[in-house]
Amino acid sequence: MAIQFNSLLLTSLSFLVIASTYFHVSSAGSVLKHNFLDDEQPINPNDPNVVGIAKFAVDEHNKEAKSNFELVNVLAGGTDSVTGGVVYQLHITATESDVTTTRLVAVLVHSDNSKQLLSFQ
Repeated sequence: MAIQFNSLLLTSLSFLVIASTYFHVSSAGSVLKHNFLDDEQPINPNDPNVVGIAKFAVDEHNKEAKSNFELVNVLAGGTDSVTGGVVYQLHITATESDVTTTRLVAVLVHSDNSKQLLSFQ
């Protein structure tokens, strides 16, 4: 029970850090994208590697949330280099129970090519 709580807490904190860094609110009240580390590189949404990372994000979220999302496609995104890897920030379209939604996901791909879901929003 304590391990699950700690994992949930760590995931929540990671999400908050990414979300607060990635978005900010303009003086007019609209939400604006903010570059994660000011060196974000755009991605090709059709690149098989990017699609694979998006599928990983959906699969991991399904395991954690016991949901049944299916990836439709990658709309856009970018990468940021961080110590020990690359963070992929992707806007994806996913379906669950015949409802299609747009999601923002963040996946850390470590230098050893292992992946870690940081957020699924």
